[in-house]
Amino acid sequence: MLFSSRTLMSCSTLLFALLLSLMVCANLTFAATPSSSPASSTDVRKNAAQQLDKAQKTVEEIQKSLQNHPEKIDDAGLIKMRDGLQQAKNAAVDIATQLEPELTGVQARLTELGTVDPNIPEPAEIAGQRAQLTQNQGLLDSQIKLAKLLGVEATQGLDKIAEYRRMRFRAQLGQRSQFVLSSGYWRGQQRDLPLDLDRASRVFSELGASVQASPLRVRIIALSLAALVLVLGEVLRRGLATFAVNHTKPSRLRRSLYATLSIVLYTLVPGLLAIILVPLLRWDGVGSVEIDKFLHQLTAAAFLAGFITGVGSVLLAARRPTWRLPTLPNELASRLAWLPGALGLSISAAWIAQQFLDLINATLTTTLMVNSVATVVLDILIGITAWSLRGALYARVADADSAPENSNVLLGWFRTMQTVLILVIGISVAALLLGYVALSTLIVQEIVWLGLVGCTTYVLLALVADMFQSLITRVKEAHARNSLSDSQWRARSQLLVLLSGATQLALIVVAFTLVLMPFGEDPTDWLNRRLGFLVQGFSIGEVVLKPVSVLLAIGVLLLGVFAVRGLRSWVENQFLPATRLDASMRVSASNLFSYVAYFVVVLMAISSLGFGLERMAWIVSALSVGIGFGLQAIVQNFVSGLILVVERPIRVGDWVSLNGLEGNVRRINARATEIEMFDRSTMIVPNSEFITKTVRNVTMGNPLGVATVKINMPVSADVEQVRQIMLESMREHTEVLEDPAPSVLLGGFDANGLAFSASCFVASPRNASRTRSEVLFDMLARFHRAGIPLHQVQSMVVASAVGEASDSVATPFEMGVPAQGRVSEQGRAGQAHEKHQPDEQPVRRPPGVGEP
Repeated sequence: MLFSSRTLMSCSTLLFALLLSLMVCANLTFAATPSSSPASSTDVRKNAAQQLDKAQKTVEEIQKSLQNHPEKIDDAGLIKMRDGLQQAKNAAVDIATQLEPELTGVQARLTELGTVDPNIPEPAEIAGQRAQLTQNQGLLDSQIKLAKLLGVEATQGLDKIAEYRRMRFRAQLGQRSQFVLSSGYWRGQQRDLPLDLDRASRVFSELGASVQASPLRVRIIALSLAALVLVLGEVLRRGLATFAVNHTKPSRLRRSLYATLSIVLYTLVPGLLAIILVPLLRWDGVGSVEIDKFLHQLTAAAFLAGFITGVGSVLLAARRPTWRLPTLPNELASRLAWLPGALGLSISAAWIAQQFLDLINATLTTTLMVNSVATVVLDILIGITAWSLRGALYARVADADSAPENSNVLLGWFRTMQTVLILVIGISVAALLLGYVALSTLIVQEIVWLGLVGCTTYVLLALVADMFQSLITRVKEAHARNSLSDSQWRARSQLLVLLSGATQLALIVVAFTLVLMPFGEDPTDWLNRRLGFLVQGFSIGEVVLKPVSVLLAIGVLLLGVFAVRGLRSWVENQFLPATRLDASMRVSASNLFSYVAYFVVVLMAISSLGFGLERMAWIVSALSVGIGFGLQAIVQNFVSGLILVVERPIRVGDWVSLNGLEGNVRRINARATEIEMFDRSTMIVPNSEFITKTVRNVTMGNPLGVATVKINMPVSADVEQVRQIMLESMREHTEVLEDPAPSVLLGGFDANGLAFSASCFVASPRNASRTRSEVLFDMLARFHRAGIPLHQVQSMVVASAVGEASDSVATPFEMGVPAQGRVSEQGRAGQAHEKHQPDEQPVRRPPGVGEP
């Protein structure tokens, strides 16, 4: 068989991957919707017993057939057995899943009844109920065990059938038929070909009679619909590019999206034509099941031909070089523009021919001849491709000096592909001439299959990469418009990059899986053997996780997150503004609401997985150990954040002082608080610091600010005049409050003069520093205008000997406050001399008195 069911089924798998998520969502919806009229427990057990009996008979019959004479069963019989075992296995799994809740309920009711006390007689009603529950428990337990046993036996049968098919396929590869150019081969053709042609003519006559039996109006309508499909397909094909140019932005996403839609269009047109015209061949409805199966395969082959043609045409894009996804020379694309259509027709013709030979039960010689012809045709097409690559390679080598640097990679790919194709075609032709038709057919089949999988994967990877890149670009544009904050932009960009990488990795894994698939094993067998646990579920402790449950939990989590965001927006913008809470309290209440809501959503998602709250004790235990070893500080900060939200010792906008650092509270998060320092830097403080340490809240409770000015005046100054000037300066300032009134105090006098302290109150502590500076400037100006001198500078002279004065003079006292003295080298020498001669005393002189 040139193209077995693996080719068609795997192509369907590639197409189906684009719609898999939608089907899973639909399955999730129907699975989560309870039945409107649930059956009773008795009906459930009765139906389960009937289905188990039917599945058991099927499994036993197939096991006997496989044990007795497996070599007499053809490949079609093995496929039929495989389908039967798969149905029995699915039925057994469904029954076990359906009966387990029933068994759990019965066991719970028995537990509520408790154990029987032999010393106390039990009422008849309770005893009867206990006996009935015990009987139901035994029946359900036996049915569940039988269902699980049937599932295991069916799995073993599926493995055995797959092994038989692989062994048979390997054996066929080593079989050698007659040499193509030998006389015996052609004598067999002269003997068997007329018989096969006669059978084929009878089938054609039957199909023609079916067409003739259809009414004329039906044929006219069918032909009209077929013509309409062709016209619409051509119009859509031409209009697709025009629509993309006029209604989308120039980007790589436009090219990849156009390529994907073109492939879909190429696939649908021939398939729809087959769907319209094939029913005419079975209009009378009378015929064998084999003919109906052949016609269904004919329709599938039409879809396959369109798909192959579409993928090749999109990748070459001979008429639209700017829309071409891969970097290919224009001359190579123009030279191979006809190849996709020829490959699609050849592969479909080979598929249809093989199915037709099975339909007429053709002889071996005719089958070998058809397979040989199909193999030769495909070898010729692949050879033409290799020759075209050779021409493009020589052209690239000739232009190597003027070509860009990245063309060297493309040149290496061309050289590798040319060498591999020539080598493989040579092996295929040699095997065909030597009589190994099955081996030659397999080689050609694998070349075509590898190319089809690779090209399809390339288009899907380009679509995924361009789609996520477009989304990332939109996020960047939103961030540039200030619609998104920096954290939102980074989070969304990282999420999109991760999703893009995960999706591309999944596509690559699927592609390698299909390429490296074991010979003789269909995709259905391979997927059931390796990914069957995704359908049947896998156990974690006592909980069985299934894909439906996981998807349901993800859906609950996503919907819950969106619901919490919507509710939080409503609480922030509508509910809380209508209350008497201030702005900071509204922010804290909104954060607390979101924390509680997210916690509830997580619990709902865990419950959707099948984990009951009573089964989460191990999670709590592990969390306790983690808190004890490493998460203690995190939990402490989180709890401290909740205390800050509830008690509100600090609020957003407060001026706080902590550990000698001061700033304004900008945000209170779950773990830490953001404080903006006065130099515009941000300090992140763990919440536990505000609970366990002393914190000074300068603006708590809207306190008044105090501006204090201290000035030293000479002893001879008029204290009442100084006091009046200071009071007038403070009273006339616009920021100073009248109540409490400003005050001026005299703190005393000493060698530095009179110490005045003036205090006034302002509306906020944030205005105290600025008001103090402005009042001080005004006071100095008033003193200057009134002619009142400030405290004069005193100087100190240190004598090195009696009657001598040192030249060193102490630094002046500024504003009545002594500064650090600066002593000259001569003064320091005098001080050193003073230490050695204690009788010498320093002499103080009033300002203006010269040295002796």
